Amino acid sequence: MSETVIMDFTHTYTADDFENADGVWIDCTDITGTNCYCDEEAQEKLRTLIAPYRAAGIHFIDSGNYHYVSKLWAEKVTEPFSLVLFDHHPDMQPPRFEGVLSCGGWVRALLEENQWLQRVYIIGAAATLKVEAQGYEDRLHYITEEEAISFPQLGKNFFATAEEKIYLSIDKDVLATTEVHTNWDQGCLTLQQLMRQLHCIFRETQVIGADVCGEDPELDDAMQKAQNRAVNRTLHHLLNTYL
Repeated sequence: MSETVIMDFTHTYTADDFENADGVWIDCTDITGTNCYCDEEAQEKLRTLIAPYRAAGIHFIDSGNYHYVSKLWAEKVTEPFSLVLFDHHPDMQPPRFEGVLSCGGWVRALLEENQWLQRVYIIGAAATLKVEAQGYEDRLHYITEEEAISFPQLGKNFFATAEEKIYLSIDKDVLATTEVHTNWDQGCLTLQQLMRQLHCIFRETQVIGADVCGEDPELDDAMQKAQNRAVNRTLHHLLNTYL
């Protein structure tokens, strides 16, 4: 069983979100400059908070507004690895401001800055949102949401090698609104389709760590909240089983 770290930016999580409540809870609510965009000062504060913990674990990082935290966890990997990202958005936007990390551009920043990163696999992004990165074409691989539905299991030859080490990042906005409720526009995968893909990844590669985001801090419908918590528990159980 891996260590679970819960990063609380918006007080959206409760103990009921997880299979058990024994994880490490990190209060990030008093750090300014973090919502969607993370300035250099806030990045250093977050790095300090997660410094005692390893990338080789399970990390819940609140809403998609804070998905850039995945880059900070991936920085802790000190061996060649690849990123597998499930997300309705590719998060490959060019930076708008110097020194500012964004939830929409952290994957590009990781490609440009991380010396250990070998490849990026983006699964479930809308075809209309695909963003290529000049100079990184051979390291950036897309499976659009349409392809993910048509081919619900990743084949054995999808990854470069069976020994490929993977850092896994899941944004729940890859799922349909019938499955979960996020604060971003969403894709159309079912939870069953996502779980099938995840099982295949764990069978075919060596996953060294994982994170999950996609909460909706403004959600006030009790049934929808219960549905979201059930999805968190399902994902947490799966990750705890393999990691």
